[in-house]
Parts: sequence; C-alpha cells; structure tokens
Amino acid sequence: MYTPGYIKREKQYTKGREYMFNGNEYVGYYNTTAHGLYTGKVFTKTSQRIHIIEYVENEQSQIYAELAETKGIVTDLEFDDPVGTEIAPTNDDYKLGHFIRYFIQQRNDRQGRIREIDKDQYKALADSATGLNPNYYKAVTVRWKLTGPEHDKIKNSRITIPGIEDTNRRSVEEREFRMPGIATTLQNRLLEFSRFAPLRRDTNTDIQL
Repeated sequence: MYTPGYIKREKQYTKGREYMFNGNEYVGYYNTTAHGLYTGKVFTKTSQRIHIIEYVENEQSQIYAELAETKGIVTDLEFDDPVGTEIAPTNDDYKLGHFIRYFIQQRNDRQGRIREIDKDQYKALADSATGLNPNYYKAVTVRWKLTGPEHDKIKNSRITIPGIEDTNRRSVEEREFRMPGIATTLQNRLLEFSRFAPLRRDTNTDIQL
C-alpha cells in the first residue's frame, strides 16, 4: 500500500478510549496509512482497519441511541463519516494499464461535493449496519487509464489506439448520470497519474520513513 512519508506513522500504541475494532475498544499497536488507521506496528496484509471512537454529546442523543438499540434500529451514530482519500496506482496497476478509483457524494444534494475514497469505504456502503450510511451517500467507480498515447489515435474515423485523456473523459462522462458533477470535477485531471500529467508523482509502494 502506497503511503506518503508525511502521512505514514508506525509503531504507535493506544491504551484504549481512542479507537474501536469490530465494535470493541481497541488496545494495542497501530499504524497510520493514507487509507486510514490499521492494527499492528506496521502495515501488512493481515492488518485490520480501526476507527476513532465517537461519543454521544448530549443526554437526549444518548437516550435515543439506547432506545434504538433495544429495538434493533440502526442509527446514524453507528455509521462512519467518509474520509477523503486520494489513491495512488501501484506498479502493478501501471503494468495493467489502468486502476479503479472510487468517488462518493451525498444523495440528497446534486450539487454536493464529490470526494475520492478508498476501496474499503466503497465496500462499506454495501453493509447496512456498519461503515458509511448507504441511505445518505452514493458512490461510483471509475476505471482510470494510466498508459498509452495522450490522445486517441484515429484512422478512417475509427479509434485504433485509445488515448489516456480521451478514455478517462469518456469514463467520467459515463458516470455523470449517476453522479452529476463528476465530469466537471475531473475535467482538468484526466491525465492524472500518467506520464503526461503536468505534475506527475512517481509511485513507490515501499516507501520508508
């Protein structure tokens, strides 16, 4: 997992009352990545996501939460807030030529801000009891082209080699119906992560502090 040095934190320890794991208070080592907080001194394939504990602020909210719990009702307090995350492609993604990006927007606001999230948060929308609130947020995936020519190569009015910028434009325009505004949000970023990007950032999946 790629994490910039200014975000990456390892060998951190919590004595409790800070984070939760699987609905329980978490005590132990954890590390910070670009995708969030995970168990373990350093991030490995076995690391698990942990979340910041959120406390109810007033007595009325506490009574409501307790009543809802006794009736088996899932409240907004049980869901996480989305965390905007820019996912960088890996070396394997560049070999493949593309990778998947995930974007989220508030359902009841067609002009609402569109944010990029990670795969874990995207998958959490499918769970009606944990993660993000599927009744409040909607998300889409975008297949993002990374390699190839900058623009389509055309012969006899047909595209012979798809270009990075043109392909990514088509991809986001296809998602415009489900998430209005995404084409505008990404219109100046269509070459992002490619060799044609104005400020290309090379990907390194094994950065050390």
